[in-house]
Amino acid sequence: MIFIGGISQGHKDLGFLQTMVCKKCGRFSSVNVYMVYTYFSFFFIPLFKWGKKYYAVSNCCQTTFSIPDELGKAIERGESVQLQEDDLEIVGMSTNSYTNCPDCGFFLTPEYTYCPKCGRKI
Repeated sequence: MIFIGGISQGHKDLGFLQTMVCKKCGRFSSVNVYMVYTYFSFFFIPLFKWGKKYYAVSNCCQTTFSIPDELGKAIERGESVQLQEDDLEIVGMSTNSYTNCPDCGFFLTPEYTYCPKCGRKI
């Protein structure tokens, strides 16, 4: 008799969208919240999940932020939750290394140390 089973990772979009100022690039944008988990499947049927982690991804610069498990669980349950800047911790960034000046919003590339529009040190 052959058994087909295994352990794998999955992710789920929790359908939570909030607009806020991005903690990394300073642009006004939205964040989507996702859940990443490990699961055991038997004959391609997921039986149980564990190791749930919750992440928010900004739509402006594609930076990934971890969020506290309590907030993630509340979002998963469909409760009304408001993410604050203090709740977000940067865990990953897009390969896109462009950013905007926090003062004037001018589009900057990595070689800039000062904003050419307003003169702010980056």
